[in-house]
Amino acid sequence: MPNANDQQRGRQDDDSRFMPPSMRSGANGEDGNANRNPGRNAEGETGRAAGRTVNQAAGRASDRTVGQTPGRTSGTIADRDLEDTFVDLGSVLGAVADTEPDAEPGAKPGMGFGLKPGTGFGTKPDMNAGAHTGARTDTDEPQPEELDFKALGTADHQTPAPKRPGRLAVPACMVLGVLAALAIVIAWFPKGYAAWNYPLHEIDAPAHYYFIRKILDEGISAATHLWPNDAFYPPMFHLLAAGLIKLAALFGVTVNVYTALNVVWIAGAGLIWPAGMQLLASYWTCRSRRRAARADLPGNDSDGLGERDMNALRCVIFPCIMAFVVPLLAIASSCYPFQSLATGPLLAYGLATAILPFWIYATLRFFDAIANRHTAPKRGWWLSPILGWLLLTTLAGVLCLVAHPRIAFTWLLFVAPFLLLRLPWKLILGAFLAVLAAGVAFFFYMTSHYQSTRYFNPADWFHTYTPSRSVQDALRIFVTDQLPGATGIFAGIVVVVAFVITLLVAISPRMMRAKPSTGKHLKTTPHVPSGQLRKDAVSVAMMVLLFGLVLVCSASLTGWFPNIMAAVWYRTEVRPLTMIPLALITLIVFAASAVCELSTRRADTVVALILVVALAVVPQFTNVTCSQVADAVYANMELTDDQPDEQLTQSKYEVLQDVARVVGDKSVVISDPLNGSMYGKAMFNTTMLFPIYNPAAEKNGAIFGEVERAFDSGNAKTLLNTVCPIGADTPEYFLTMGDQAPSLQMFTFKEQYDPFHKRNLISRYVKNGTLKKVRDYSGKGGYAKGWALYRFGCGD
Repeated sequence: MPNANDQQRGRQDDDSRFMPPSMRSGANGEDGNANRNPGRNAEGETGRAAGRTVNQAAGRASDRTVGQTPGRTSGTIADRDLEDTFVDLGSVLGAVADTEPDAEPGAKPGMGFGLKPGTGFGTKPDMNAGAHTGARTDTDEPQPEELDFKALGTADHQTPAPKRPGRLAVPACMVLGVLAALAIVIAWFPKGYAAWNYPLHEIDAPAHYYFIRKILDEGISAATHLWPNDAFYPPMFHLLAAGLIKLAALFGVTVNVYTALNVVWIAGAGLIWPAGMQLLASYWTCRSRRRAARADLPGNDSDGLGERDMNALRCVIFPCIMAFVVPLLAIASSCYPFQSLATGPLLAYGLATAILPFWIYATLRFFDAIANRHTAPKRGWWLSPILGWLLLTTLAGVLCLVAHPRIAFTWLLFVAPFLLLRLPWKLILGAFLAVLAAGVAFFFYMTSHYQSTRYFNPADWFHTYTPSRSVQDALRIFVTDQLPGATGIFAGIVVVVAFVITLLVAISPRMMRAKPSTGKHLKTTPHVPSGQLRKDAVSVAMMVLLFGLVLVCSASLTGWFPNIMAAVWYRTEVRPLTMIPLALITLIVFAASAVCELSTRRADTVVALILVVALAVVPQFTNVTCSQVADAVYANMELTDDQPDEQLTQSKYEVLQDVARVVGDKSVVISDPLNGSMYGKAMFNTTMLFPIYNPAAEKNGAIFGEVERAFDSGNAKTLLNTVCPIGADTPEYFLTMGDQAPSLQMFTFKEQYDPFHKRNLISRYVKNGTLKKVRDYSGKGGYAKGWALYRFGCGD
């Protein structure tokens, strides 16, 4: 029982909290009345000593309450810190984003780490606290207590934000990591004159150059109908390239379409993708920092708790190293981003893949806000964390969909396990119904735009598909991230170990803590809610298995089930390969973060860091696959006649250049695009009727099929009546430039252009005057026999 003096001091304490500063004598040394009265000043000194003793005792008691080592102090994380600008997108929303589903169920807002009300720091201490802790005051006589103005939070005595260790270290490491990744991508990019002055010779490359030129010719409104038949194609990549050309022109600099395309690709592969993966990784690597930051937010009753939790290894060293390493890990594999330039190239889809980690991160934080809605501080709806993260998720989603709509299926495959394990069942049901509605809408879109009798027979879908590799080979590529040799074996071991750790965390996080509880080699373990880690572990494991299933189905299996699983990724392995780094990096980062958070031995975290660093750095020097891809890309940029029947050679370049001089940029030229003539638009802005290999007959594309059929009819009148109206004021031309290129034979409907190669038919048109030869290019060599430019006899 407190004595009468203690009770009297308690009443004085309660009363003095509501006195103006001029009347708080003995409360602190800065009081003006105390300075004028030496006796009262001496009494204040004695009171301060007693207050310090009581506060220290309360601090030790609170240390024991939260499981901290008494007396351990370190820096504190402030809410509006510079690091959060890079580590956490929540800084955009200020205090709105300070939510995390790490709080124990039923905890009250602001209590941090499960502190019970009345036991946290900053509360009024018990006057007998010294008796419980063995501490004694300097005198046995009752002394005035020093008031704790920090607990009051008055404007007269604001507590300055404590300095945090590593305050600038994490953002600095993040910037350095992204810059290092950018430097590696630039160093990898093919060197030489051809890379910046000639087009890339790949089946889809002419289409991307055509889209850029269409935007330059017609303006930004062309972004809604980039396809030759005026259908929609995702325009973000091409808008950026065209915008770069226009921006450079404002400063008097001429940038060609090849350079613009290369620069946008480098920015996506070397800046956006590494930064996105770094942000997504910070969801787990910086969780301890966010937890400590919340403990020190104004209004929390955990005065100093974040400071005590600021373990240097967990909250500074580990996030710093991971911030630097993850961008390097993101570009360690040839699957993505490098393969995207060599296969296709996957420019629009590749840019969407680079933006995808931002969308996933915002989605996960949105799920956190929903899960934490009952424990979050009550604010106005406009400051609601749910609203803030919903807006960010929507923004990132729109950017991804504008880059390429089909990236939504990869996003859904990633977030579906998290959605199932985090959200309330009503929201899960709503999300399921939304996905179902979207699937039905997508089905009706496909059936209305692409006619087929196989929609209800999935086994007959993609009837021309043949597997590109065995199941064992597909699994090897997935586990090793397509890294070759010993590096691939090492990567496979790290991936398997990371998956095992993830399973252990999913089964029981306590298994990661089964270590001795004493010793200098141990680090302080904060309150880490196991429920959230278990849910994350199960979600990550499910996501990795789903990604692996999609790759195996797309590369190795046939039948109705693989057809359904891989249909949205165009049934080939090209796009699922780009998903491998996203899945494996997430798995490795989560496993390393779980070890750092759960294990009590410092050595475990150090070993995890060493493995991750080695996996990020070693492939930069040993990945010969990346070097081979770079060589292949540059070979497809050079112009030679070593393979005269290929899609673009030195001779074909000269022919197309001469055609451009003859016909200008208004007259329409008809030719088989698969012989390389489609590059006429990309290189010289010649108006080719077939500027890409698959212009499509839907929408406004009927003219393509009409010209093919009219040419094959052999009827001069039918042909001229079909061709001549294409250009009302300009003549139309026909170009022969050899057979279809061997590297373009994968096009399923290549036979539609066969009429343009019938020499007897062409000779008949020449004899009856339907075609008149304008240029003869057969002098280029023996391979150029029959190459010529003709003008249709319109108006003759």
